[in-house]
Amino acid sequence: MAVASPVVRFLHTADWQIGKPYARVPDPEKRARLKQVRLEAIARLGAVAKAERAAFVLVAGDLFDSIGPTLAEVAQACSAIGAIPLPVLVIPGNHDHGGPGSLWQEPWFLAVQRELAPNLQVLLERKPLLLPEALLLPCPLLRQAEPLDPTAWVRQLDFDRYGALPRLLLAHGSVHGFGGDEGGDGDGENPAVAANRIDLNALPLGELDYIALGDWHGLKQVGPKAWYAGCHEPDRFPRAAGYRSGQGLLVEVQRGQLPQVTPHGTGSVAWQQIRQRFNDDSDLACLEQQLSDCLGARSGSDLLLLELEGSLSLEAAAQLQALLQRLEARLLRLKLRDCTSVAPNELELKQLTERPGDPLVARVAQRLQALASAAGEEAELARLALRELHGACQGRS
Repeated sequence: MAVASPVVRFLHTADWQIGKPYARVPDPEKRARLKQVRLEAIARLGAVAKAERAAFVLVAGDLFDSIGPTLAEVAQACSAIGAIPLPVLVIPGNHDHGGPGSLWQEPWFLAVQRELAPNLQVLLERKPLLLPEALLLPCPLLRQAEPLDPTAWVRQLDFDRYGALPRLLLAHGSVHGFGGDEGGDGDGENPAVAANRIDLNALPLGELDYIALGDWHGLKQVGPKAWYAGCHEPDRFPRAAGYRSGQGLLVEVQRGQLPQVTPHGTGSVAWQQIRQRFNDDSDLACLEQQLSDCLGARSGSDLLLLELEGSLSLEAAAQLQALLQRLEARLLRLKLRDCTSVAPNELELKQLTERPGDPLVARVAQRLQALASAAGEEAELARLALRELHGACQGRS
């Protein structure tokens, strides 16, 4: 009589990148806050795993953002992991690869890990690991850019030796046929790596029950049994409407059955995106409404990519600048793509160029208006100068 295969539940996560510097955020206090929320999200992963009665947590690479995290970053990460009442199994990724002399083999790391996170197991070898609930096939990256498929060793494995336990493959890299910059963060901090390619079709897929992937920072299913978990805490602006980040995946799987995968949100910081075209000055109110709908009354918990185009009068452009200044204070980061042009309306132009009591200002305004009507960088500077001149004149009137 055949023995029924056990069902295993676990949490699949990846790309924690503890210590990520957020170099594009100019304010050091805001950078520190963003680094801290990545640590705080570990506790939320642990809460999900505990509440859902997971047997263990898998981290599919890049627990740290670099091969040289600080001792404080390691200690804080290990404390957070140690608070999870389950085994946490990790492979190195391209950011924290595990070759000879790596962080993972340093005596000081091993001492901190033993003291603060005895439940943490770093898998540095490509060989089967038999767990009580499943067979785990770790595919760690042993250098930043592996020229060969890190999962290739699994193709030669004698699976008959491992009975009816569910079989889980754990890997970090980009898969053939999906995207061209899977490893990048979309903001220039972590450029893509043109290596670490995984060929899913070359794997013995019938012998595997779940493929837990890391490297792509969004949630993505790339095969019937293969998923990217994405980051536990978002770290980029969305590229498309369907992009999801800031979660872990609760996976339930049985040998020979398709896995049941349920995302659980763990992120706390929102990466927002707003586009606005100014057809006339009234559209500035539309932008303010969008911002209100998007941000509410929050401060210090959002990053915003703001894309603006169209044309505004001098007065409306000044109002926009004041609005952007307030946004800078509220947001963890404002990434601005401002393609608006500044064009004085008829009344503003008259106020600047027809000034019998101030002929110098009138002549300057006339010259700037002539330059602004052209194209190119000089014209843009002239439009900005007109805005400043208008503001100065308004202040004197």
